[in-house]
Amino acid sequence: MIHLRKQTFFIWMTVVMMTFLIASRVSAGEWQIIGPRALGMGGAGVAVANDSTASYWNPGAFGFFDGPEDDYYGKRKWSSTVAGAGIGAKLHNNFGDTIRQVTDIDFDGIDDNNISADKVSDFIGLLDGLEGFRGQDSKIATVSGSGRFGIQSGHFGFAGNVFLDVTAIPNFDFENLGPDNTAGFTIADFTDPNNLGCPTCSTANTNSVTVLTTAQVSSLDSQLPTTWTQAQRNGYINALDNGLSQAGQTVPANIVDQAVGAATLANAAVGGGALSQNTSSLRFVGIALFEVPLTYGRAFSENLSIGGNLKYMKARIYDVDIDILNQDFGDALDDALDNYQEDSNFGIDLGALYRVGETFRVGLVGRNLNAPKFGNLKEEAQVRTGIAYQPNRMFTLAADLDLTKNDISVGSRLKSQNVGVGLELDLIFLQLRGGAYKNMAENDIGLVYTVGLGVNLWLVNLDVGASMSKDSTNLDGDKVPEEARGEFALSMLF
Repeated sequence: MIHLRKQTFFIWMTVVMMTFLIASRVSAGEWQIIGPRALGMGGAGVAVANDSTASYWNPGAFGFFDGPEDDYYGKRKWSSTVAGAGIGAKLHNNFGDTIRQVTDIDFDGIDDNNISADKVSDFIGLLDGLEGFRGQDSKIATVSGSGRFGIQSGHFGFAGNVFLDVTAIPNFDFENLGPDNTAGFTIADFTDPNNLGCPTCSTANTNSVTVLTTAQVSSLDSQLPTTWTQAQRNGYINALDNGLSQAGQTVPANIVDQAVGAATLANAAVGGGALSQNTSSLRFVGIALFEVPLTYGRAFSENLSIGGNLKYMKARIYDVDIDILNQDFGDALDDALDNYQEDSNFGIDLGALYRVGETFRVGLVGRNLNAPKFGNLKEEAQVRTGIAYQPNRMFTLAADLDLTKNDISVGSRLKSQNVGVGLELDLIFLQLRGGAYKNMAENDIGLVYTVGLGVNLWLVNLDVGASMSKDSTNLDGDKVPEEARGEFALSMLF
């Protein structure tokens, strides 16, 4: 009968959390992996955290603290995260390589009434870069960060957490692309060699090209829009070749692809204005959130514990557009960070932890169950579950799963629903960790591997963790992981 009551109570808590979730009827922000131990173990922390970080991962653990000395949780009388910090970034759907093609262009040299010959290559590259974003609102970059301190004493806890979530979203102008100042430009304007710095270029044939190879000319001619006349094709190809022949010009390896991309975008923008009127920008949407949770947990039996956080939350909200074609990007971003709104609210977290025997644990946690609002932004509910198997003191195998399908970040249409698995080998003075996690809601970033290391210096612990995606992408000409994160913490355990 007692065992049945325990199970019934645990099921009841699950129903309560899911009711909170359904009532909100909104998507949640992505669950950040906080702390080097959890990061090193593939993001698994709901049924693992047994120190002050449990206020984030599962406040239900607090009910088991300050118990029997030989117990995984009971041995913890008090603990403190003296300092913890982490930072991570994601480049979705080849964002880095495509945005570089746009931002590396010297726009000041190509926004005049006519494009000079030595700027034709830049002009074509810019339009091809913009074409790479047309209809691709999932090409975004995200940066997340965290900072933390916390204290756990018995069944009570107090902490200070800082979370940063910023998304760069292209907001590009695909209409004002004309190479001259004529309103309502046409393909005749776009392909006119006079507007591309070559008044002497022929439109009759391409016999005078000197830079493009015969194969490149043939390939380009065959891929240009079928609505173009042959004279327009010839004028476009000859003007491009003339531009590439100017002093200091380097022929891109993918010049044919660039020229086709630029032509495709121009075809779609017929009727637009001049390039000098282009308003392309990057929209930066983000939130810097500071929260102070007060934590309490209570064990209802030797197997079941429930806990929660009541937390004060203060948010700084950013939502700015930076003109990337007409301004120095770095200065514009610095100015944008000075423009924000502030608001405050309160949040509620609940967690439950259930132990099956001495080796198996299952946890459930809901964060921001009241969906606190900050201005027009809602920090929405998150629900996550986790399990852990610990057959002995040295070995722990754990897994976590998001029960909510969350937004990747503020302002993003991409979704996140992570599953992670990890293990820890505890050698008393040294802890070795490894794991992996995967976003099941999207396929653009594949499996992410994680590693971690802990050093136990008696009362002081030093932990580091890192993650890196299996696949890489280009950023500023270099190969980088599509996703990467690092975490550091200095803690004290008693």
